[in-house]
Amino acid sequence: MLEKFFSLGKSKGKPSDDTTGEYRTITEEEYQRYVFEDELFKIIVETEAALHNIEDPIEIAVGVMKAACKFYGADWCGILIADLRSQLWRPEMWYDVETGPMQETLFHEFEMTDEFVAWAEHLVNQKPMIIPDTDAIRDTNPKEYEAYQRLQAKAVIGVPFGQHPLGYMVVRNPIRNISQPEPLQLACFVAMMMVLQKRRLDAERRYISDDIMEDGKLKIRYNILGQHSMDINGRRIREQDLAHPNRRGWVILLYLILHKIPVDQLSMAAELWPDESEKAARTNIRQAIYRLHSDLAVYHDAKVIDVKSRMLELLDDVHIVTDAEEMESLYLKAKSTATSDEKAEALKKAFELYQGRLFKLGELDMGSWLIPYTTHYNQVFIDVTRELLTMLGHSRDYHRVIEYASRALSFEPGIQDAYYWISIAAEATGNSMMKDRYDQMAREELTEEEYQKVQHLLEIRTHTTE
Repeated sequence: MLEKFFSLGKSKGKPSDDTTGEYRTITEEEYQRYVFEDELFKIIVETEAALHNIEDPIEIAVGVMKAACKFYGADWCGILIADLRSQLWRPEMWYDVETGPMQETLFHEFEMTDEFVAWAEHLVNQKPMIIPDTDAIRDTNPKEYEAYQRLQAKAVIGVPFGQHPLGYMVVRNPIRNISQPEPLQLACFVAMMMVLQKRRLDAERRYISDDIMEDGKLKIRYNILGQHSMDINGRRIREQDLAHPNRRGWVILLYLILHKIPVDQLSMAAELWPDESEKAARTNIRQAIYRLHSDLAVYHDAKVIDVKSRMLELLDDVHIVTDAEEMESLYLKAKSTATSDEKAEALKKAFELYQGRLFKLGELDMGSWLIPYTTHYNQVFIDVTRELLTMLGHSRDYHRVIEYASRALSFEPGIQDAYYWISIAAEATGNSMMKDRYDQMAREELTEEEYQKVQHLLEIRTHTTE
């Protein structure tokens, strides 16, 4: 009916005139554009009506994926998270037309990016990926074609998002609107907003359940590994985000936490700010602590530091824990745990806590007193990494070996065990490019003696397995 309606016209090329009843003839391209926009509008209205009163972010994201499948005539839609450093993908959330949301999927828990080289390139350049017929790449890229066969994908559209997290929203086997990725980009924006909202809600539930103690005291988690921050009642507070950053206050708190005993104001000032006079140091310390308490008062009225005539000490009004202490506690727990599953779980939790060396954005301002603490927690992380990679390597879980080893080396590029295990994992998975890249990195980051030691261990393993 619409086609006949638009093809009528007494005056070709002339705009419609409601008063005279005249119409113009439109081209096939214009007609198809109208049909496309009309269908898109209907899908948007229908989806909004279905999700209007829904509050669960996951249900909303799944509803958007369901709408994407309907619009494109696809049989599957999902979000894939990518880690280009470790060369891995993983499915985060998906909807299958036949089985529903989050049911069994053809994806592995982790996929290797070397099977999808073009996808990685488009992700870096943030360009949509459209493959109308996967048979077209059978000869030019057999490895990728083989992966499509496993995933039962005859056609694919993917739109990228990034940077934190980085990945694609994908529809599988679309049969219409294949050359139009824009609606999928819109769906991706909404779905990723919901994914991020879920992560925030999970964080809030996790922190809120832990932060208010039975005795009514507030629990502050002071994150000192990497870029320092605090978690209070499900909210992360970073010094640099405050209206008036207070580096001195955060450093005083760090100093007291690491020393674990009351400290003399002037002794601390001599280590931290040796160029200040005694009077200036006392004044600046008091002002910094006042500002720290003012910043924390937004979340709780408890005071953290007691300022006496000469001494500073932490008060009992709050429970303060650090990610560094928790990392070490988890490592010690892993060492004393009998079962391998519990040990691996503790090591993974400890590994995740390390985000870089101690007080990464401020350590250069504080002198040599911080070095022993930095060295200590850095060694704890290296020990955690060694233990974890050894367990994963012996169980031949090579995908996770690659994931953890590459992440460890991004923090600490001098870990010999990480180069050893990532070489073995790359060899086992047939990833020669990764093996060569990390071998070159080892040559650059390790001393000649350390590098030769790694090569010697690899040779021994090769001879043993032959």
